[in-house]
Order: sequence, then structure tokens, then C-alpha cells
Amino acid sequence: MNVNTIPFNHIKVTGFTALFLIAGLASCEYKTAQSGFASKPYTFTPQTQPSDYGVQTAKITGKTSGIAVIKLDDFRVTVSFDFETHPDSYGVQGSEFTAVDVTQLTINEITDINGKSYSDFTDYNDHRNINALLKGFIERNKLVEA
Repeated sequence: MNVNTIPFNHIKVTGFTALFLIAGLASCEYKTAQSGFASKPYTFTPQTQPSDYGVQTAKITGKTSGIAVIKLDDFRVTVSFDFETHPDSYGVQGSEFTAVDVTQLTINEITDINGKSYSDFTDYNDHRNINALLKGFIERNKLVEA
């Protein structure tokens, strides 16, 4: 007894299913990848490079203070600073040295290479880098002893 339990033909079921599937896909809009987003106009981003720092002169004026001229790109920055010293070592016999920590930095004057003065344009990163530069310069040249 070979009886078909489905009352209509399998080809008709497949045809209707395909028809509904194609109709559903056709009703969807074709969108490009960027059509859902508002396109942003191109904005110019200038090429920036890190600042160039260097110590031109440094002078210890007191037991815990000094003045220095720092080269910051094409500018000369005159600074005064306070520092603390303490003995330190690398943990090996004979590697003792005097460590320096800059505690206060004051920007006195900023001039360009022609001598024209500018208002203070330095930021936190400049101050942090100048502190590290002064610390390294004083320790390397052994300008102070604890």
C-alpha cells in the first residue's frame, strides 16, 4: 500500500516556497556598504612630529635650585627649577651616584632664534620632558652631590 500522505504534489510545494522566498528577497532594498552611514567629508589632518628638546646651558644657582636654557624645537625656553638630591645606586658595589628629582619648574621666558618673545605655549608633556631632560643632564654631568 503506497499512499501519498501529502494531498498535493511536492513540486507545487517547492515552487510556492521558492516564489515566496524570491518575493521576500526582491522586496528588500539593495544597499551599499556605506549607504546606512552619513558620509563624512574629508578633513585635513596635519602631519605632526614630536618636539625636539635639548639643554643649551644649565647652571646650579643654589643648593637646591638652578636655571637653564632649553631648546624646544626652534625656540629657546629659559627656565628656573628646584630639585632634590638623594644618594642612589644600581645595586652593584661602586655604582653609587647622586639622584636628582626636579620638584618645581618655572618657565621664565620663551624666545625664538631671532630673540622675539612669545607667551608660554608649553603644556604638561613639555614640562614633564623638560624635567626629565634636566634630571638626566645634572646626573650625567655630576653637577650636584648628595
